[in-house]
Amino acid sequence: MTMKIERAGDTGTIDRRVARTRALLQDAIIALIPERGYAAITVDDICRKANVGRSTFYTHYTDKDALRSATLEAHLRSLSREQLSKEERTGSRVFDFSLPMFEHAQAFRSLHHALLASSGDTIHDQMRQRIQRAVRAELSGKRVGEAGVPIEFAVQFIAGAFLAVLAWWLPSDMKLSPAHVDELFQKMAGQAIGARG
Repeated sequence: MTMKIERAGDTGTIDRRVARTRALLQDAIIALIPERGYAAITVDDICRKANVGRSTFYTHYTDKDALRSATLEAHLRSLSREQLSKEERTGSRVFDFSLPMFEHAQAFRSLHHALLASSGDTIHDQMRQRIQRAVRAELSGKRVGEAGVPIEFAVQFIAGAFLAVLAWWLPSDMKLSPAHVDELFQKMAGQAIGARG
């Protein structure tokens, strides 16, 4: 399966040629990370994969770290657009971000496994921050427990639990479907924070 970022609506604010070139570079690094690991990838590798010149690369990004950061942000932004249909929304759902992420992780298993492989890495930090923002946004409309749990504590707790489950589930043989993993996550997350609508 070719890994590409869904970019519907992303090109409205920049020139189409710029958007196309950035998309080629971002798709190239996404394809290379699972193959080689981020540390082994060079700018030349990215340019060859994207079929663009080095000068074009440096017109858009200062280095491969800047490309990686922009790519992960675009990737996570595309995930946040994936919303559950009304049929899937139930009163028992506490967080809407989790099922699309579990489904995407299954579809692009090698990419997500590579992204989560080193916990001290910038990629992991960006992913954690994006999940924290999603959790924070979803908790803003809910009461969190009766015991006076601070929202930020709940954000850190839920985001950490989600990443731990994702990191455990990805390298497993995935006997649990994304829907089942999400069901278990929803149940435990809801119990942990005592959320009420």
